[in-house]
Amino acid sequence: AAERDMAQIAGGGAGELRLAVECHTCFDWLMPAMGDFRPLWPKVELDIVSGFQADPVGLLLQHRADLAIVSEAVPQAGIRYQPLFAYEMVGICAQDHPLAAKPVWQAQDFASETLITYPVPDDMLDLLKKVLLPRGINPKRRNSELTITIVQLVASKRGVAALPYWAVMPYVEKNYVVHRPIGEKPLQSELYAAMREGDS
Repeated sequence: AAERDMAQIAGGGAGELRLAVECHTCFDWLMPAMGDFRPLWPKVELDIVSGFQADPVGLLLQHRADLAIVSEAVPQAGIRYQPLFAYEMVGICAQDHPLAAKPVWQAQDFASETLITYPVPDDMLDLLKKVLLPRGINPKRRNSELTITIVQLVASKRGVAALPYWAVMPYVEKNYVVHRPIGEKPLQSELYAAMREGDS
């Protein structure tokens, strides 16, 4: 049994896989994915490096993480990126907010609103990077670390937000908030798995 365990470790079938996560909402899909992973690789201990990480690729290079989930594949020596999937970002507002009557939101719809976001740099927010800032729109901001808090602020008409559809779907189904596509070609974001070249 010891020889079999050692062979599995040597062959990559056992050990530890430390994940670093850049996006606040990733846990909504990552936890079920980890649940699917465990029966297939029972001898691999999955560990999420505590909380949201502003520089998960740096953790890879410091050997403090083995795999990072990131929103942009920024070329960097020694790092390889694997595309995971794309997803739709949707605008959310209160049920009785004026924007709830619009079937599709455009950049100018955000100009006079308070935008509720995670406390991250603008270049990590696709709504700002891809839609608003290129058109010279920089709305007033309010920040929150937690998705549920953002939804609560939106539901109480303290502002609007743009979040992944998967993150807001449970609140939309309970009629807490209304969701709308952003742009005629709906706003899409991407996720990548980053890893050290030697581990790819």
